[in-house]
Amino acid sequence: MVHDYGPGQRFASLHVEMDKNEDPLACHELIDDMERECLRSHNVHLVIHYDPVVTDDPELERLREVVKSLLAIRDPRLTIHDFRMVPGEGHTNLIFDVTLPLELRGREGELKEALEQALTALEGRRYHCVITFDMAPAQ
Repeated sequence: MVHDYGPGQRFASLHVEMDKNEDPLACHELIDDMERECLRSHNVHLVIHYDPVVTDDPELERLREVVKSLLAIRDPRLTIHDFRMVPGEGHTNLIFDVTLPLELRGREGELKEALEQALTALEGRRYHCVITFDMAPAQ
């Protein structure tokens, strides 16, 4: 997301996914460097949100790919980030963010329900999707 308040007053925020096993101090240093470089090269004050992600769980990675594929079938502009899983006995919670194109605003409930139904049908297990919808900038 970018906010422009006039010359020299542009601010942007974004998420960066990094392996949870990486040293947090090294990640922080890298993020600081990216923020400084963005200000230097683009005159944009950047704030980066650090999302530590699990990269060594095959089941989580498989489900992430399934969710990405199901969303791409609906609309290839739908993207996800910050994907997590909380397994339970009766169902599994999948927690993630979806970048939502402006044209799909107001259809969040429909997308969530369709995704849960498709996951349950494919996997033979109940899934609850806990989704934060981020609005994509207008194209």
